[in-house]
Amino acid sequence: MTGPTSPEDAIRARALELGFSRCGFAAAGRSRGADRLDRWLAEGMHADLSYMADRPARRADPREVVPACRSVVVVTLDHGAEGGGARAAALPAEVARYARGRDYHRVAAVMLRKLKESMHGVSGPGHVHRWYVDDGPVLERSWAVEAGIGFAGKNACVIDPGGGSWFLLAVVLSTMELRADRPVAADCGTCAACIPACPTGAIVAPGVVDARKCISYWTIEHLGEIPEGLRPAIGTRVFGCDDCQAACPWNRFARPASLADLRPRELFADADLARLASLSEPEFDAATSGSAVRRAGYEGFMRNVAVALGNTGRAEAVPHVERLRRHGSELVRSHADWAAARLAETAR
Repeated sequence: MTGPTSPEDAIRARALELGFSRCGFAAAGRSRGADRLDRWLAEGMHADLSYMADRPARRADPREVVPACRSVVVVTLDHGAEGGGARAAALPAEVARYARGRDYHRVAAVMLRKLKESMHGVSGPGHVHRWYVDDGPVLERSWAVEAGIGFAGKNACVIDPGGGSWFLLAVVLSTMELRADRPVAADCGTCAACIPACPTGAIVAPGVVDARKCISYWTIEHLGEIPEGLRPAIGTRVFGCDDCQAACPWNRFARPASLADLRPRELFADADLARLASLSEPEFDAATSGSAVRRAGYEGFMRNVAVALGNTGRAEAVPHVERLRRHGSELVRSHADWAAARLAETAR
């Protein structure tokens, strides 16, 4: 049995050996998604995510990040087609699937360091290989499309026709010249199921998501008050939103989490608002150690829990809302006051 016969074969084989789900290659240059980024920023759809507007030309072209960059290596991690666990929550809450296990940034970082070492072995001295996991000036989704990982869906996710969209992306910018993979010859066709599925109408055009309307933005990235007009649409989501992906028919082909670390933790597999509302800050810190949920912060997360409790419409939620109305955070208390008024209104 013969081993890999090319640098691309060697890198791909190593990526899969390390636990990545897929690996593709694209030729570096100005990203085909750069013009769309410029329009998105010009229309203010990035909300207060100021880092997105910081030097967009650098984000558009990896050669501005790694001089002499010739290739973009894209790897993926499947994060699960499975649902919750065996325990049924009394007051169910929703946590985005990608965040139910260990923080993928941490998981992928360990693997990418090893992949980088292997790439140095393939390329020899004198080459640069720099990796990012959704934390650098790189248009990962655009490069995933160019590297043949999948096509750009109307929900702005990358969709693999053989595996849906429940996967995470990371990239390695390399000065090696690697043979590019062919883009996927597929698209959404006439399907637009994701657009009406969005609770807040955040998909304002095919492939365009306005962060100012997106539940993931408000429950994860935004640190202050959630506009009252948006709160009812948040439902019982306490961290992120999956509705546009859940509606996608391609996800009938989705694969389970490729690594044990990405499988749901008990607290988030069957998230219970009653249990979440009772968390002290030290308990939250312990429960979210190594978890992406920590990104929302304790105050932000409890703010989300308060809104979700108000949206249950159930009398059982009242004692938990009253507890949050006595919370030490003014932000949490203000959202709990709203939740109490909403529960009283729905009880009439």
